[in-house]
Amino acid sequence: MDNNKPTIGVALSGSGSRLVFYIGFLEALDEAGIKVDYIAACSGGSVVAAAYACGQMQELKNTIFTLDKKTFFSYLKRGKGGLYNLDKIEEQFRTFTNGLRFEDVKPLMGFVAADLESGKQVVMSMGDIARAARISCSLPALCEPVRWGGMTLIDGGLLSIIPVDVVKDAGMDITIGINMRGTKHLFTNRQIALKKIFNIFKKAFLIDYLEKALDAILPDPDDYDLEEKPGMLKILNKSMDIAIEANKKDYSKILECDLMISPNITKFRLKNIEKLNQQLLELGRKTAQDNIPKILELTEKKKKATQVPIKQQT
Repeated sequence: MDNNKPTIGVALSGSGSRLVFYIGFLEALDEAGIKVDYIAACSGGSVVAAAYACGQMQELKNTIFTLDKKTFFSYLKRGKGGLYNLDKIEEQFRTFTNGLRFEDVKPLMGFVAADLESGKQVVMSMGDIARAARISCSLPALCEPVRWGGMTLIDGGLLSIIPVDVVKDAGMDITIGINMRGTKHLFTNRQIALKKIFNIFKKAFLIDYLEKALDAILPDPDDYDLEEKPGMLKILNKSMDIAIEANKKDYSKILECDLMISPNITKFRLKNIEKLNQQLLELGRKTAQDNIPKILELTEKKKKATQVPIKQQT
């Protein structure tokens, strides 16, 4: 074991249906003998990270390449606070984690979520890996939020789509980010702008006041407080407000890292899913192979920088 080897942390951005890319990327790093010491992930990236750390990458790959649309939608049940409940998806995730906890696996991991109540980022790095992956994949309004540690959590991409800051906070010597979306967070700038206009409209026409008055007279049985089970529209509204605040941050500093990888995925369209997955797998492998020389160069530079020069004997 090389005790002088710099530690490597990778930040996987939200990937949606393109998570197969990460399988190819991590497989190629393994084959090149490059050990990843820490993975920060949100959304689909957390599913691949979980399978990788639990030694179930082949199982995940087999499932993805044989999963048809009918089977996928059979996992989705009607939810509260979101269109879908992901309980059955979480059960499927457990086949990739073997019931393991964060404390049981290497590399170390941190899955990113957003707390609806405080609007702050939450890093899940202890406890049930499958539950944390499910939370990190819970898109606001589309999937119902999940209670965890007294908080109401949804997809961490709401605040930042590439969790580079989580890798830095973990104390890694080398930080690598992968940008699969090209946006700062889940919502686009256009969506953020529309929500700002809507907020101005609400304030001007006292809509908030009218909503509270109506709630007092005719409470909606599906619209709970955040501490209970919030309604879908309330979730979406709160999520957009959180994103507006997050959009004010200087992301050029937040996303600073030793190597940012932005694969060209614009040409991939969801037509033939099997062909698409194969293309993404190959792109992930090629992207890793293209960047392995850069990673090795960074490793050598960091190693030299931390070496203590031996004083010449007199």
